[in-house]
Amino acid sequence: MKCKYCDADVSVAEKICPHCHHAVNEQNPETIKKQKRNRWLKIGIGLIALIFIATTVGMTLLSQQERSAETSQETATASGPSLGIRYDKLRNRFNDNSNVKKENISLQSIDTKSSDFSYNLAKTILLSGQTDPKTHQLLSIEMIARPSTREDSIQMVTAMGVLIESLFPSDANRMRQKVLEDLGFRDGGNIQEANYTSIQQNIKFQFTAVKDTGYVFTIRHKDAE
Repeated sequence: MKCKYCDADVSVAEKICPHCHHAVNEQNPETIKKQKRNRWLKIGIGLIALIFIATTVGMTLLSQQERSAETSQETATASGPSLGIRYDKLRNRFNDNSNVKKENISLQSIDTKSSDFSYNLAKTILLSGQTDPKTHQLLSIEMIARPSTREDSIQMVTAMGVLIESLFPSDANRMRQKVLEDLGFRDGGNIQEANYTSIQQNIKFQFTAVKDTGYVFTIRHKDAE
């Protein structure tokens, strides 16, 4: 074998190099330095890796906490409970009804990026409401009517009835009749001084005669403020 110091040939049995008198099995100082450098390099790389892992995990946890906080905040700042139906679905049910087709009444498309909408449902009827811009679920509907003719009154009652039917398609006829009777459209009822409420399942209907305004018909969730 070769001596690590002088590179002379040394017998395997020799413990001391006969040429430079260094221990044959003793490591070269340069080799020792390299080993130390490699050892510290490995330790440094390991520490960097640990720091990277800890930082990544910490950032991930922080991001999850922020998303959770945002979700909680969105839930907390929601406008209120919905009517359980998207506006576009209500519009399709309403517009498919033969009664509103006969009266030339139809719900319009609305800007889904906005939470509020308002437009004329008919010449003497203003329809407005609120939707959740994220889910497009309807939160409320308000209809203001100022009928001056018999035809105007028919349009108002038709629109009210079909809105009710559209919210309860599986029991449309009964629910329309029940709600309208509760709101004063019955024998002996006086809608000139109407101030009536009807709650069916989770939905609250109100019909009020307001001086100098007309008739106000509102639909909200019964737990809405």
